[in-house]
Amino acid sequence: PSGSFHNGPEFTDFFKMRDLIAKREADFARGFTEHLIEYALGRPFGFTDEPLLDDIVKKAEAHDYSISSFIQALVLSEPFQVK
Repeated sequence: PSGSFHNGPEFTDFFKMRDLIAKREADFARGFTEHLIEYALGRPFGFTDEPLLDDIVKKAEAHDYSISSFIQALVLSEPFQVK
């Protein structure tokens, strides 16, 4: 599998793609969190969700971006609990 990122570098296999994503860990975390919020709240991500996104990413960063830290921060958030 090969390809390229939107307006970004090309990759020729999974390992190069993985390495490119790893170099942009914070960007990947923000994108992942945005989609996680959409899924969990059952609606499109909006500009009013930015503070929630920032909070989740900050908490996940403190735990080396573990998947469970993203989910736990989201589940404990007010927008999720009052959904």
